[in-house]
Amino acid sequence: MFRICKIWLTLPLILLLSGCWDEKTIQDFHYITAMGIDYKDGEYIVYTQLVDFSAVAKTESKPTQTPPVYVGKQKGGSISIAINQLMRNTQQALYMGHVSTFVISENVLNQQSAEIVDYIYRNQLLRYSANIFATKSSMEQLFSINGFFNLSPLYTTLYFPEDVYRNRSFIQPITVQKYYSNHREKASTTILPSISWNDKAWREIDKKRKSLYLDGAFVIYYKVSQPYFSEKELSGVRWLTKKTNRTPVNINMNKQDIYASFSHPDHKVKPVFKDGKYKFDIEVDVSGKINGLDTQMDMDKIKRTFENEIKKEIQTTFKTGLQRNADPLNFGKILYIKETKYWQKNHFEEPADFLDKDSIHDIDVKVHILNTGGLEDKPLE
Repeated sequence: MFRICKIWLTLPLILLLSGCWDEKTIQDFHYITAMGIDYKDGEYIVYTQLVDFSAVAKTESKPTQTPPVYVGKQKGGSISIAINQLMRNTQQALYMGHVSTFVISENVLNQQSAEIVDYIYRNQLLRYSANIFATKSSMEQLFSINGFFNLSPLYTTLYFPEDVYRNRSFIQPITVQKYYSNHREKASTTILPSISWNDKAWREIDKKRKSLYLDGAFVIYYKVSQPYFSEKELSGVRWLTKKTNRTPVNINMNKQDIYASFSHPDHKVKPVFKDGKYKFDIEVDVSGKINGLDTQMDMDKIKRTFENEIKKEIQTTFKTGLQRNADPLNFGKILYIKETKYWQKNHFEEPADFLDKDSIHDIDVKVHILNTGGLEDKPLE
């Protein structure tokens, strides 16, 4: 009798144990890894990239065949409607928890719509740490490009922009979180990197090889302006960016090219009240090493030439922004933080309200050459 009671008491416990009847394997889903959003004729066009994760898992031994890449495309009156249309036409369940990159088109920026950020923040599967880019290129082309050596698109600039930036620091990649936080502040400028592709830099045996690269950025000042800047036009921003890890500068002296690499600039931007308004003093202190120099030259002259070149880049970026009612050097945020009462008193709404051609009062650049790259002792004396 006691044994029977034990059995009856055990049976309900067995029924409460979790089982494996709802187990899902990696093959049961289609994984969206990148999402692109365009806008045309009153409708949102959503592009998605599907990657075969079974091919990604074999990267220890180089794959012999290029992994397949699927690009989905649907449109609707909202982003959610377009996504639902895409789910309707898929062959298995779509999983969005692996989206690592968002790409928005120039048309979407011109709409100045907040629906994209709103959609990302409402979807619990999407992460705020994902990369975000703008583009002037075709989304289908961007999402169709594989990595080198038959690797999947997960091994491209689209997913690892920080790796490229550390090696060559010009335009700093940003995340959705950074984009959203900057976009909400009226005094803050958001530099949204623009991604594109070309087939001119690399070849694969007897054919051209497409590769991704950052061609510039959209400089967004709240909802006032969002003009496009080329990489060259934004070259002055790198000297006012703490995360600049390695950035090249080329100068010409006595018909000789001198190439140097600089890193981690220490900078200060200070508002100073002059002639009834605030102007800005800029200090840049940066160290680097010379990577290319054919003949011996005076080191002081080389340093002064590099200092003038850096100063020129900052001035050019500022003037280009002034022409397009943009604030690429983010003077507005500095003025708002350090002189809040002055900002609020004047009710500034756009860069043209607080910037003019004389807004830069002084630029002081100090260059330190840590290594001349010479094989002999003190080759540049």
